[in-house]
Amino acid sequence: MKTNANMSYREVIPKNLNPEEWIDLEINTGTQSTLQDIKTFGKSGSFCYNNLKNIQNRNRFIYWRTFQDIVELSEVSLDVTLLKNHLRLRFTDAAVLNVSLSEQENNVTLLVVTVSSVHRIAFPMQNDGSSAGVGATADVQKHSVFYDVNLSQKDQSTYYVLDGSMAVNVPQLAASDMSENGNEAYFAVDYQSKLMLHVMNCRTGNTVSHEVKESNLMPRFLSNLKGALTGRGDNLDAAVSMVFSHIEGEMYLLVLYRNNELRLWSVSTLQTVASLSCAESHGAQGPLNSLMRKVDDQNFCVFLSHEKNAEFICLSIVSNLSESNARTVNLAVKKKVPAPQMDLADFDATSSHIWTLWSNAEGDFNMSAIFLDVNHTIKLVTAVLEPPPDRYGLTVEQGVDPREAYTSYIFHPGRFDHNVIAKALYMFRRVNLQFDIKQLTTAMLKEQVCQAVEDEIQCELKDFVVSDEEYLEIAARLWDRFYSCCEQYHVKFSEPIGLAVLGAMDAVCVVRRQSFALLRPCEMLEHLMLPEDLTGNVVDFVASYCDNDLPAATSFVKLMTVITQLEKVLTEDIKIELDKKLYQRDDNAINSLLLQITSGDEELNNYNAVIIPRGSIDQVLLKLRSITNLDAAINMLLDLLAIVDQDAYPDPANGISRSTRFLQSTGALFGSEYGISILAETVKQMSTIRFGVCRNLLILQYILCGQASRKNYSIKTNINFLNSYYTLVWISETPISLNTPANFEVSMQRLTRAQLFSGYIRPYSSQIRLNSQTTLLCLFLQSKGLFSALSILIKDHNQAIEQLPMRQTLLQLVGFINQMLWPEAWNDVFPEWLFGTCHHIIIQDYVRLLSGWCDEKTISRCFMRAVSLLDCGEPQKAIFLFEQVAENVLKEPFLFEQVLKNTPLYSKLEGILSRQGIVPTKEDYKVALVHYYLKVIQLFEQHSASDYIIQLAQMAMSKLHVDDPQLPMFQSIVFNNHLLLGHYEEAYHALVYNADTSRRKDCLRQLVIMLFQSKRFDLLMQLPYNCLQEEFENIVESRARSLSIDQNEVYNFLYAFHANKGNMRKAATVMYEQAMRLQVDSDAPDALQKRCSALLVCINCLYLVDKRYRWIAKPTIGDDKVLMEQDNEDATKLDTGCVQDVIVLELADVRRELLHAEALKELSYHRKDMSAHEMAGAEELSYLLATCGLYTAALKLARGNEFSVLPIFESLAAECVSTTEDKSKDSWAWLQNNDLADLAHRNNAADMAWSLLQKLVIDNELSESTLVRKAVVNRILTLNAFVPQWLYDSYKLANSRELLHLLVKHHRLLDASDLACEMIGGMLGAGSEYFDFKHSVNVANPQLSFPINTIDLLLHGLRINGKEHLEYEMAHLKLEEEVSRYIETVKRTTEDKMKLAILTDRENRQQRQIFG
Repeated sequence: MKTNANMSYREVIPKNLNPEEWIDLEINTGTQSTLQDIKTFGKSGSFCYNNLKNIQNRNRFIYWRTFQDIVELSEVSLDVTLLKNHLRLRFTDAAVLNVSLSEQENNVTLLVVTVSSVHRIAFPMQNDGSSAGVGATADVQKHSVFYDVNLSQKDQSTYYVLDGSMAVNVPQLAASDMSENGNEAYFAVDYQSKLMLHVMNCRTGNTVSHEVKESNLMPRFLSNLKGALTGRGDNLDAAVSMVFSHIEGEMYLLVLYRNNELRLWSVSTLQTVASLSCAESHGAQGPLNSLMRKVDDQNFCVFLSHEKNAEFICLSIVSNLSESNARTVNLAVKKKVPAPQMDLADFDATSSHIWTLWSNAEGDFNMSAIFLDVNHTIKLVTAVLEPPPDRYGLTVEQGVDPREAYTSYIFHPGRFDHNVIAKALYMFRRVNLQFDIKQLTTAMLKEQVCQAVEDEIQCELKDFVVSDEEYLEIAARLWDRFYSCCEQYHVKFSEPIGLAVLGAMDAVCVVRRQSFALLRPCEMLEHLMLPEDLTGNVVDFVASYCDNDLPAATSFVKLMTVITQLEKVLTEDIKIELDKKLYQRDDNAINSLLLQITSGDEELNNYNAVIIPRGSIDQVLLKLRSITNLDAAINMLLDLLAIVDQDAYPDPANGISRSTRFLQSTGALFGSEYGISILAETVKQMSTIRFGVCRNLLILQYILCGQASRKNYSIKTNINFLNSYYTLVWISETPISLNTPANFEVSMQRLTRAQLFSGYIRPYSSQIRLNSQTTLLCLFLQSKGLFSALSILIKDHNQAIEQLPMRQTLLQLVGFINQMLWPEAWNDVFPEWLFGTCHHIIIQDYVRLLSGWCDEKTISRCFMRAVSLLDCGEPQKAIFLFEQVAENVLKEPFLFEQVLKNTPLYSKLEGILSRQGIVPTKEDYKVALVHYYLKVIQLFEQHSASDYIIQLAQMAMSKLHVDDPQLPMFQSIVFNNHLLLGHYEEAYHALVYNADTSRRKDCLRQLVIMLFQSKRFDLLMQLPYNCLQEEFENIVESRARSLSIDQNEVYNFLYAFHANKGNMRKAATVMYEQAMRLQVDSDAPDALQKRCSALLVCINCLYLVDKRYRWIAKPTIGDDKVLMEQDNEDATKLDTGCVQDVIVLELADVRRELLHAEALKELSYHRKDMSAHEMAGAEELSYLLATCGLYTAALKLARGNEFSVLPIFESLAAECVSTTEDKSKDSWAWLQNNDLADLAHRNNAADMAWSLLQKLVIDNELSESTLVRKAVVNRILTLNAFVPQWLYDSYKLANSRELLHLLVKHHRLLDASDLACEMIGGMLGAGSEYFDFKHSVNVANPQLSFPINTIDLLLHGLRINGKEHLEYEMAHLKLEEEVSRYIETVKRTTEDKMKLAILTDRENRQQRQIFG
């Protein structure tokens, strides 16, 4: 094509790659070393896979280079990441002469010829039958053909040792090739005296050798002898280049001799079948070596060096059929091309181009391509090589640490390889110590470099004390020295050693010493800017871009010529200063700088100001005025600079902006590490060139317009383009870590929760890489950019991608990538991806670079920056930006997508994305605003920024109507965040003003719970609940019942609240409920104590209530409910299912519960099995207390519940008897558990016990009753103990007859006899005051009851026992006497009473008669 014919080329070097991991193999054939006898030059070449049926072979090739006895092979795929793709073969002490690679159906065959052997090595190929596509397979990486190479190199059938290894017979030249069927390998080896052909059988390894010679010619050694005799030492018959060729099933060997003669040998007959003399006259070869390259099996290109000039000859092998049907083969010259007067380093050819690599006397290399048109015209096409790193880009500003400046520049991604920096470190240290590059990460290498330079600095300063300025000067000098070392090794390792055409890829590979590069066609602006001179046919070439308008094309070319020349005029200081101003984004400073640059003021130049000399400005003005239609040329240039058509809006359903899938690196076009790097470098190169064009054009416009520049529309457009391309350059150069940044996972979770991130695959690699730095552009392409560009490429091409040539798809992909990166583009692919990286410094820098001039997506970038600032801990800045964005949610697709997705409004207004004329209503704007503020509030909530959430909610409330249904939601948000901040009073006021009643109650519940949790009881008590008091009480009661009773302060607060309000009955109810829950729910050790306290408080509260209302309702629980149900079974009710659920408790009932609780508490101190007796009744509990010696507590419980206390006294009496009888028993333990406060202290425990019994008997015996004394005396007598005198006297005084009966009953006859005698004497008037007689036997007194039965039993007992015991007999006699005396007295008294009665009766009758 005409375009391809005129377009120049540019080198693209893959950069920022991981260090190469080599597979090293050594092959030793056992031959004698010849390295010292022969000098071989390094060679290089490449092989490109032709079998594109396997998708893995697309854009895949192998390049190789040799040095002495080493062959280095590297397999590269632009689409597939290959494992173990670098192979280094060392042929021990045998220099390598020739290397060739060929492709068979199932393997790749490597043929190597050394000075002493020939080798055939087969590498199996993977053929998985994958179908072509963007992502053909799901694997991330594939094995290289070298992956298992070490398993097949010990087979001796793969090599053949050549005859004669002596120095005089060392070969100098060789060629090799495989037969078409792959069964035989051919090796041609040229010795000084002969040309040998070795044919190796690939199946058996057998090798047959033949000498290639003409039978009618003079032998070569005689020819050499003839030359020696005639004084001509050069062997003109020596071969200088050889290639094999397959023609119609026949193998031929084409040999170029030193005399510039070509001979075609038949391999089968070993005879010459054709020859051609390419020299005008036979003679010595010129100063350069003649070379020959194979285009295909029938076409060849030969470089001939003559004494005065050099030329390229294109020739073909022509097969003819003679009249006798004999096939003849001839050599025919097709074209001759004169070569430039430079040294040819290497060349290769295709049917349309001759690609050449030249070097000059200074050692600089350049490339060019000679285009061979079909009409036999010859055009020289320039190929620009990549220059070394620009030293001017390294500037150390005042106040900047040189270490920071140099390390950031040296370790910038892609600037220097790791091995270059490591080599420079060895040179700088001047030691042989080396590092293992395979294990050295970027951080470790940087640390080693910094340490080495610092050691040098300290070495210089060890004997001196210097100032800070001197230290910085020394540091800058040493760092500059280290940088020089890096630069030297970079230049050395980057030196090209050869080139080769990759036919199947339609590309050219430049092989360098430690890397490779590809040539790509330039776009038009690059084509006009890069070459040194613009030839006349450029106008015709440019005319195709402007409708073949030659005058317009001429003006445009002249303008580009001026721009190109201005590039040479601009100093590096001017460029650096302008770059700084662009980065600082100060429009006024940029304008002032441009005015200064174009002023041409010589006085400013004297002050080292950045200006263009006046002479240069005058020359530029002169050339500009010579352009006939300058404005049209400028507009045409601006049209070419525009990447995106602002009026084009694609269908959002198929647009790349909605693509969320990430790249699967295997099988994707340019998806490998190399492909991504080439794409990124191409974008960077094009952006840099276009940025330079915009910059130079802007300077020209300022030269033309001066102060009026800011008002010119084209200048404004150019400034926008300048900023846009500066942004693209910034994206392509900004370093970013491949490792996950700090807090990335947390930030990603925040975005995901807020539905601001679609959740596609993480942008950072999970693999540990030695080279941990890359550029922002490379990371974007690895993550999402490449797939998005490929989706456009597939959509724009009807044919499959694999059918497109690499050069064409490369520029198209770069164009699509530029569209995605373009700041004013319609798509959001890059901003959305950058937003998802969570690399906030870069996000904020990107937004800053676009602020002020880029009108597209301004609001979206503002939103991105706000989110970034919030994630960086600067909510005060973020909230200001969020407020600016609020009103523009529906104006930009990115913001619309992020805020409203997954909402009904999104589906309703989705047509806004493609500008389908949908006009949102006011309600839509309001709904969008609500969704926006809710999303932003959600972001702030994840950062716990409650104070800013309040501000956001208030902003939203200020934009809503008073009756808006969404208003209560934001009011609740304000309340919640006041609550989180501890602003309880503000929270209360916020809930009071909430328009929604249900929300108000919910907020009140939250406030109450929070205040309880923070123990702000004072505030709970003080708040004016007004109409919410009932709800407040319900909330507090509900909370009290929901919390565990063991740690529950809510009941106490509720009691205090009711008491403060004067509602003592509710206060009593609260405390009783607390006591009840302590009884049922609590197992805490202090639960009984708390229960007693609660019941006491309840009783106190009830005392403060009117007598009519001293009752509370108790819900039935446990056994209470069972008992009630049993009681109700006998009652007749209309509703058989109705069961009373409450019990009415009066004050006495509460007191009884208190006594019961106190008894349990006392018992808990002395019994470990207390839990088994919790449900015991009061009577049972009192007995338990008595068994534990808690007699006062037992009696207290008994009195409160009105059941008999006799068992308690019996127990106490028994304990007293036991204490008296058992002196060793420690009775003080149980005595101290009783109330001894009112008792006089006794030293004897028994005395103390009897005193306690005495006190309790006196306190608990009812008047007119002797039940207690009877029980005590009965228990004492049962135990055969003596009744204490105080008890005896007391009982005698209360009921002597009962005492007598007990004595008789327990066979205490003597004591009973004494008591009976005393009692009879008292009845008769002697000591009656000591008995319970109110009077003695007397005529005037009533009759006394005499215990006749008891005394009769006593007499009977005494009589029986008196037969054996004298004392009983005497007692019997005495008692009988007393009884007899009593009887006599009673008889006499009775008679006297009768007489007195008669007299009295008589007197009464007489009185009645008298007065009757």
